[in-house]
Amino acid sequence: MLYGHGDDLYRYPDIRVNFSSNVYNHFDHQGLYAHLAGRLSSIESYPEPTSSRLEARIAESLNLQEQQVMATSGATEAIYLVAEAFAGSRSAILAPTFAEYADACRLSGHHIIYITDLTQLPADCRLMWICNPNNPTGTVVDRDFFADFIDSHPQTLFVVDASYAPFTLRPMMTPEEGAQRPNVLMLHSMTKRFAVPGLRLGFVTAADELLSTLRRRQKPWSIGSLAQQAALYLIAHAHDYVLPTAVLVSEAQRMARALEATGLVDVHPTDSHILLCRLRHGTAANLKERLARRHGLLIRDAANFHGLTPAHFRIAVQSSDEDDALLRALKALFC
Repeated sequence: MLYGHGDDLYRYPDIRVNFSSNVYNHFDHQGLYAHLAGRLSSIESYPEPTSSRLEARIAESLNLQEQQVMATSGATEAIYLVAEAFAGSRSAILAPTFAEYADACRLSGHHIIYITDLTQLPADCRLMWICNPNNPTGTVVDRDFFADFIDSHPQTLFVVDASYAPFTLRPMMTPEEGAQRPNVLMLHSMTKRFAVPGLRLGFVTAADELLSTLRRRQKPWSIGSLAQQAALYLIAHAHDYVLPTAVLVSEAQRMARALEATGLVDVHPTDSHILLCRLRHGTAANLKERLARRHGLLIRDAANFHGLTPAHFRIAVQSSDEDDALLRALKALFC
């Protein structure tokens, strides 16, 4: 899907607050900027073809072996590599969720089945795609139930997109626990964790034999020199990038109550900073344009998520002041 994602900020020149992306927009990147400014000459040489130094640093930070980590150009590259590695498979997708799983599967000739509950997983599915915490609902599958479910379905490969794991307080399967299982591939996003979507940084963790299947298909120089330099800096300075997860989750609960109280929308329960909303009247596309043009606020039209409607939109909460600005704008538009 080239278009139709969140964060189409490039289309709107005067946005004050961007709710459409699930990125936390309040980190100070000045240290990263200075670090990269001092390494601009790296663009004059080819980067490492397989990002091995970066993979070693990621593995060390997660208590994994280097061969259990593969760096990718964002989680999206990993999604397409997985689909290609298991081309022609029967894939189940827990919906509604990120459309890129289905797009990648179609490109590689998969037979796709959408399910709305894990217990609906057909026995003959080779792959199970799940975003946990989920985009766009923000919900989390219970950790113990999920681990037991994975272990009871050894014939199925579980592709677990954990891009939003840093944004929930609910217990989650760790990369180390996933790599101990022969049927789990976990996708991770440095884009989301460190709020650097323009750099396209991600990685996969899995048992080394399983990862080798993906490595054989990854193109050389997948991650550019400056992106690798940035990733190494971010890992080394993770203490400067502590997500206020408890604050964000609490703010999401406050916003959910406040949005419901307007009488304008229904809000899906969430376990993270993501809120899926449904307008009681009108379309999300129209609301998005009005909020952007009149108030400088950008939301995500969620109509193109499988199973959702033109009335659905998604936001990622920001600061309480910014969230209150969205509430005031909604009331101004409808009241």
